[in-house]
Parts: sequence; structure tokens; C-alpha cells
Amino acid sequence: TGSEIRETPTASMQNALVGRLPGYFSQQRSGQPGSDGSLGLIRGLSTITNDPDHVAASPLVIVDDLEYGGSISEIDPDQIESISILKDASTTAVYGIKGANGVIVITTRRGKLGRPTLSIRSETGGQAPTMVPHFLNSYQSGLLRNQALANDGLPAAWTANDLTLFQNHTDPYGHPDIDWMKTLIRPFSMQTTNTMNVSGGTEKTKYFVSAGYLWQNGMVKDFATKDLNSNYYYKRYTFRSNLDIQATKTLQLNLDLAGNYSERNEPNIVGRNNRNKVLFEINDYVQLPPFAYQLYNPNGTYGSNPFNGAYSNNVIGRFALGGYNRSFDNDVTVNLRGTQKLDFIAKGLSIKAIVGYNAYFRFWRSMTRTDFPSFGYNPTSGVYTPFNPNVYEVQQLSLGYYADAPNSYKKLNYQGSINYDRTFSGHHVYALGLFNQTSNITGINTPIIFRGFVLRAGYDYKQKYLIEFNGADNGTSVFSSDKRYALFPSVSGGWNVAKEDFFSKNVRFVDVFKLRASWGLVGSDQLPNNPATNTPYAYVYQQNYLGSGSYSIGNVSRTISGIVEGTLGTNVTWEKERQTDFGTDIKMFNNKLGITADYFDRERYDILITRGSVSTILGVGVPPVNIGRVQNKGFEIEATYNSNVGQLAYSVRGNISVAKNKILFQDEAQPAYPWLAGTGHSVGYLIGYTFQGFYADTSDIAKSPKTAIAAKPGDPKYADLNGDNKVDVNDERVMKYTNLPNTNLGFTATLGYKGFGLSFTFQSALNFVMRRTLTGNYTTERLDSWTPTNNKNPLLPRLSTIASVGDYDSDFWFRRMDYLRLKTINIGYQLPNKFVQKHSLGGVRIYASAYNLFTWMLVQRNIYDFDPEAPTSTEGGEYPVQKVVNLGVQITF
Repeated sequence: TGSEIRETPTASMQNALVGRLPGYFSQQRSGQPGSDGSLGLIRGLSTITNDPDHVAASPLVIVDDLEYGGSISEIDPDQIESISILKDASTTAVYGIKGANGVIVITTRRGKLGRPTLSIRSETGGQAPTMVPHFLNSYQSGLLRNQALANDGLPAAWTANDLTLFQNHTDPYGHPDIDWMKTLIRPFSMQTTNTMNVSGGTEKTKYFVSAGYLWQNGMVKDFATKDLNSNYYYKRYTFRSNLDIQATKTLQLNLDLAGNYSERNEPNIVGRNNRNKVLFEINDYVQLPPFAYQLYNPNGTYGSNPFNGAYSNNVIGRFALGGYNRSFDNDVTVNLRGTQKLDFIAKGLSIKAIVGYNAYFRFWRSMTRTDFPSFGYNPTSGVYTPFNPNVYEVQQLSLGYYADAPNSYKKLNYQGSINYDRTFSGHHVYALGLFNQTSNITGINTPIIFRGFVLRAGYDYKQKYLIEFNGADNGTSVFSSDKRYALFPSVSGGWNVAKEDFFSKNVRFVDVFKLRASWGLVGSDQLPNNPATNTPYAYVYQQNYLGSGSYSIGNVSRTISGIVEGTLGTNVTWEKERQTDFGTDIKMFNNKLGITADYFDRERYDILITRGSVSTILGVGVPPVNIGRVQNKGFEIEATYNSNVGQLAYSVRGNISVAKNKILFQDEAQPAYPWLAGTGHSVGYLIGYTFQGFYADTSDIAKSPKTAIAAKPGDPKYADLNGDNKVDVNDERVMKYTNLPNTNLGFTATLGYKGFGLSFTFQSALNFVMRRTLTGNYTTERLDSWTPTNNKNPLLPRLSTIASVGDYDSDFWFRRMDYLRLKTINIGYQLPNKFVQKHSLGGVRIYASAYNLFTWMLVQRNIYDFDPEAPTSTEGGEYPVQKVVNLGVQITF
């Protein structure tokens, strides 16, 4: 329900679903303001995709009957009445080629009969990273650097005197010791939310009007002037007006208008390798080791590193003067619905028409400068060495402004339906016939048209025997005319055994015992990106030509620009998925205890993938074809219990979701050995070596299989899988786990006593791994690296400054990230009615809440010191996932 979602102090609404809905898998990979929404999947991953965000597996989002084109992160939770997820074919087949990834159905709040009610909610919270690396100081880093160089047979970087000066801080300019995390990052940043809504209505007209404002500040300290805010931040303004009009006794009209305006800001702090991420820089040993430079020189100028000046201008100067890159998003939705009852023709008959319009536009504004003066200072000679000898004054700011066409779109929906729903003598009969057309225009591209027809018919007898048939015939202009349309059928049935006399008379404590099953065919029209343009294929069946190509001609080579042949065309169609589901719903003890369990088996076929067995000697881009197959099996169990002890009301709810996929076919090149094949493993499989401990000494290395890089004592030792006495690419294998959990658990409890309320949710994700590089600044974990005296059970291999065997991907580095998290907690107090009525109020609630408050690792130590949900195989540059502690008040008039 919307009230449950509003208990979670997060800017992105989907983050509140984690741990609450069985079958919903998510990972929050960033905490950056405006970009902290979690990746959400329904029943895991069922298609082959190389996209780390799994866009091709994203569920369809329906808001008030119509497909929503924007991100659900932008929807204000204060506008939500309820959220449901549709998981099996009996509920998703009506969406045809858009239903294979599941559907998220959002219903917004509407006015209710009664006098006008004004509700104001205001929250203020503090944000801080759930986990951050703990970097060593200059003295400790110097010791480890010398140790690493010694391991490599190289001379030390720092003398004993240098280390002493690092330790005693008597030479702050020649031997600085800067805690960059403390210098650049706030202990916490602020987040505020303010919403106001008015609702009410008469028999003729009901209304719900809402307005909201959200502000998230960044975790970087403010160094810039007020008119040049270079911090991360996010602003969002939202509004909604839902109007319900009973035009006649049989005609109801719904007029909905909603929108949001948002602003995202990022600093322009481009550093080494054109990185624009502060966390990358703090992690980077080249740019910001603790001994890089003092922030300011004795003469007040910005400091810089005289040894690595080519890599690192003063980071505070770049925050203060470098400027910003800022995006502005505008999203407007209009939804007009009319429902006409036709009881004069047949009781229970009605028709419904909907027209929806959704427009989203993004543009960018930047105010940046490329350089400013900074100097490396030598305290011995007193010489100032400029970072850039050609820059002796602050350069002017440069204004940039452009529309972001790929992230701008218009969506127009038409929908018409005829409905029949009637119950007589215990027989419930219902049917639906629906036509739907959607036109999508991205930027200035040609519209993509979706058109579909839906039929649904169902029957149940006293909720004892239930059966339903669904069929969707729809298609899209993305595919060629002969493969544009297809039929997606489904059938489902249920039997409530508890309604049978033989059961109800003998098992009286069971109120509901329903057995159900469904089978159906669904599809997906999500296309992979064209590698030539890095944008989704628009008309994949057509030959592709690029206007930005070049040719080399002449006896003396000369390059000229021109049109070149791009990806070949091929007549493909949508992905299809057969879904089978068996389930049961049980309620006992006067509905106090409820249990729901499901088993599902999904096989996705005709998956659009690029052939892996075609040699690149072909010389032209190969299009995706319908050849991939993936099987995805799993189960879900949810149990709830609600009761009370006197005035103490309580409820508990626990759920477990398991979804394990397997690639059945992906047309990969024939591997040299079976353990190199990805087929038969999970989507997104990872490749690496098998860790077998550390080399003890030179004799151990001599009798072990040879490696391409000469091994040294303290390096990881890997298994020689093919027995050829050498460790090379033929000894890599598919890792057991991917970066995506295949098991989720959730537990929610609520307590209520008089005006007091407490609710909390624990969430856990199991069976996934993370791999990050440890080549940056030294962290506390590096203190437990292998040395000749620390060789029994070290945490990490020997330190090194050059390429080593320890750099190889292996199951040592792919660390299990299984965790348990206190996802949300909310404690509130409802002021007594006597006080409320005395002040002519409708109600006052004061509360405190938290999100991502505590995290515990369950299997392996997190040697990377980053949140377990952070992306894998990166250099530590992501904005860390945040925890939030929040205070709020809600007043109703």
C-alpha cells in the first residue's frame, strides 16, 4: 500500500519495495542524488543481456491503466494508493509482447466522499554512505608502498627519514598527510521532503490534488561560491490532480493531470583518464595518495603534486572553480477516462475509453572552466612549480546548453474496451474485449507504433471453482510486416478446497485453501543496443548505414569521410516466453495466518542475440537474431500473521524468493574445453581461475604449473584444469555465482499500541559476488597482506606495484556479497484525539524513520569496503549507496 511505501525515507519509490514483495528482485547500485533508484526485476532474469542495468529485462510499468514511459523513481510516493506486481502468464498475457518481464501496476490516490481534507507532511533526514573504504595515512601507505616495491625487487620509494616525517607531521609541505575522505566528504548530507494534498468530494465530484518538493544534497563539502554550486544535488517538484466526475447516473469521467520537474547537478572535476567522479579520485593512488599535496601553499595558492602534476590539478580548486553539469527533466502526464454503464442492454455490461499523453523532455546546462593556476611547493628550495606553466590566471567559465534528444520522448495512448461482469445464483461470469494503441516518439525519430487486441473471459462458482482464459493479439512497427503480430494466450484455474463440505466440516480452522495453476505465452519487444551506435535498434530488419564513417584511399593513404555499411539487416521478431505456475493460498484461524506459495518455470526463446560463432573476418556488423534460449525456475513463499493482545495489535510477514536461470543456447564459439563454455550457466556469468592458496616460497613455485607472468611467493596459486603444467586462459572457468542475487528474503513486523506505532523490515540477498580492483590507495585491509612472516592465513596476496599473478580474475577476488540489512524502520506517535480536536485538527503524527540503517555480511568479509549492492568490476568511482535517518511530521486538517 502507499502508506507502507511512505514509511521509507527514500527519494526513489521502487527502493521501498525491497523485501516487501515476493518475486521482486532489486539492487541499488548508486546513492547519487537523483540517480539512486534501484534496478528492479520480477522473478529474476530470463533473457540474455550484456547490459549491467538489464534494461531488456525491465518490467512494464502501468499507472492508472496506461503504460508509463518515465522512470518510477520520479513518482512521488505521496500520490500512491497501491502497488502490485504481476508475475505469471494469467495476469501478464494480456500485455502480449510487453508482458514477459512482468508488470508493475501503480494505482494513484483518488478523492473520497466527504468534506475537504488537507494533509501536510514534512520530513528532514541525514544521509551517509552505508560503507566507505578506510584509507591509510601517509606513514602507513609509505610503509606498504616500500613493501610492495621490495616484493617486486625494486628500490624503496621512501627513506626512513621520509617515513618519520610522515609520522610526526613536522614537514607538512614536503611530507603531507591528508585524509582526503575527511577533507572532501561530509559526515552526512541533508535530504528534505515536503508534500501537501487536498482530497474530498460529493456524490457528483471527487478530487485529489497533491504537490510535493524533494531536495537531496550531495556528500561533497561545499567549496564553490553560491552562484556556482558544483556539488551533487537533486531537486524535484511534483504535482497531481485526479478528478472524478459522475456526469450521469451511468457515466463516470476521470480527468488526471500529473507532472514533475527535476534538476540534477554534478561537479565538473575531470581528472586522470577523463574521470568525473570524486570517489574514483579519492581511491586513485596516482591522483590523491595521502601525501599528494597540501591543499594550499604558504602563499595562499592552490597546491598540486610536483611529482604527478600531469595527472592531478588541485582537487579543491576544481570543486571551487571547475563548475557544474546540470540536467533538467520535465515530465507531464494527462489521462482522460470515461466509463459508461450499459445495464439497459445487459446488466453488468459497460464500455470504457481512455486517452493518455505522456511527454518527457531533458535538457542540459553546463558552466565549466578547464584550468586555473596551482603550484607544487618545494619547502627546501622555496620554489613554486606551476601545474600548467601556461596558466597564471583563472580561466573564464564556458556556458554549455543543449537538448538531450535520446532522453526525450512523447507517448500517446488510445484504449477502448467493453466489459461484462455479473453474478447470479453464485455464478460469476466476466469478460473483457480491449483495443489499445500506443505511439512512441523519441527525439526526432520516426514513431514506433504498438497496437493490440485483448480478450479475457472468466468464470467462478461461489469462489470455489475458478477458470480464466486470456488472449492478446498485438504487434509493433519495429518488426517487419510479416512478423509484426502474434497471439499470446493463457489459461488459469483454481480450486478453493476449503469451500467443499468434506473439507470445511472436518478442517474448521482453515478458512481458505486454494490450489491454482496457470500456463501461457508472453513476449518482449525490448531490443538490445546496436553496437555501431550504442542505441537500441529501431528497425532491426533493415540494413543499417552510418553517415560518420571514413575510408583510406590512394597510393599515399588519405582518409576521407563518407557513408559506410553498418549492421546488416535481418527479419527478426520478438522474444517469447512460456510460463507455467503452480500455487496455493491458505488462510487459517479466522484469517489471522496466511500462506501463499508459488512455483514457476519459465522458458524464454527467440531471444535476440548476436551470434558468437561468426568470425570478425566478415568485416561488417552482425545483427541480432532470434536464437537465444534461457530457462528460469524458482519459487516464492510468503507467510503473514495478524493478531492482537488487548490494545496491542501486531503483524509479521516473511517472504523468500528464489529465481535461478540457465542459458540453454547462446551460439557461442566452440570452447577449447567444456569448462570454458557459458551455455548451461547463469545469465551474466563471470570467468576466472580457481584459487588454491598462496605460493609459499620459490620451491613451491618451481614445482607448480607455470604462469605467463612469473609468480612470486605470496601470489595466488591457481588450478591447472587441463593438466598441461601451465596456467593460462584455458584454465579459466565459469564462476558459480554472478553479480545478481538469485535469492531474496524479507521480514516485516508492525506493532501498534494506542497512539504508538513501530514497523521495520529486514531484507537479505544471497548467492551473488562482487569483483573490484585493489590497485588504488591503500586501505586497512591491505595491512593483512601476505608477507614471509604473515603467511599462515593472510587476508590478501602480497603487495605489488607491477602486473602480477595476483591481478588475475579468480574465485578469490569474486567475493560472496550475501548480506542482511535493516532496510527500513519507522517509529511514530499519533497525538491523542482530545488534543487534536481541541486545536481543530484532523490528526497529527510525529515519526522517525531510517533506510539502509545497518548491514551485516553473511558469508565472506567485504574486503572492498563498498556496499554489497555496488556494481562489480569497477575502480571504486561510484557514488556510494546511502543510509538515511529521518524525522517527520504529518498534520491533517
